[in-house]
Amino acid sequence: MQRNYESSLKELEEIIRELDSKDISLEESIKKYEKGIELYKYCNNMLKEYEGKVRTIAEENSEILKDVQNG
Repeated sequence: MQRNYESSLKELEEIIRELDSKDISLEESIKKYEKGIELYKYCNNMLKEYEGKVRTIAEENSEILKDVQNG
């Protein structure tokens, strides 16, 4: 299954709920925690990548954006 930001974020949220529930063994908690860290890193890296893309697009089109803002 190919990973994407949205599905990874949902999985991370589910792990957080499971860890908060306290109905989970210590061993399972550690496994979930490790998976959560992996998902957090992935999501954080994706956000940085997207931010860079948006910044690049904005910089490349700054004149157009100025024209739009000035009406």
